[in-house]
Amino acid sequence: MRSAEGEQFSKDDSEEILFNKGLTELNNLGLIDIGNLAAWEVSSSKQGYDLDQLRDLSPLTFWQSDGQQPHYLVIKFTKCVNIERLSIFLNYNIDESYTPDKLSIFAGTGEHDLIEVITKDFFEPIGWQHIGFENISNSGYLKCYMLKIKFISNHQNGKDCHVRCIKVMSLDNLNSISSGVNINKSIDYNDYNDDENNIDIYSNEFKLNSVDCVGFTSLKLQSESQIR
Repeated sequence: MRSAEGEQFSKDDSEEILFNKGLTELNNLGLIDIGNLAAWEVSSSKQGYDLDQLRDLSPLTFWQSDGQQPHYLVIKFTKCVNIERLSIFLNYNIDESYTPDKLSIFAGTGEHDLIEVITKDFFEPIGWQHIGFENISNSGYLKCYMLKIKFISNHQNGKDCHVRCIKVMSLDNLNSISSGVNINKSIDYNDYNDDENNIDIYSNEFKLNSVDCVGFTSLKLQSESQIR
């Protein structure tokens, strides 16, 4: 295989070029990965293809599920975070029937109040797939403690899935982490006149916009291994 300049490189090289190009583009947008500040869990994994392979910053390794569909990936933060997008690296050329073709993302403060915020379909994806949240809330960010990704189905009716990398992206100059959220706070729907303001107070959009995050001094997240 040759580049546009005629330089020859191997298939593995081309995967890494595609992978690193996407990381550079994210960096140029002023985005950073805050996934290292979270605890990660998967519903199942094949031996040798677990979370370490998902988070090792290589397009040549992957998490492989090992169980019945749907498969789940859970990302838990100890503080409320502002998420601009999820970036997922998939490679249909290599993984074929192991490649997810549909997933849903749920968000909340914990398992008890997760809300489905978006469903995404893929068709033979190769490279970084970006799932943005600009239409989810008024702020343009998804504010939550917990994400749950549900891998619903694969290409060619495959059963187990391959996911090569997932990054949880937030703006570097934004207070990506928030404190002061009262996770026991309930919304007083009597405070809102939905008829007058044409507001659906029971909609997911309303609930997400009602998350009360109070920002504090931002951290240089690239160098932090955990929230302190």
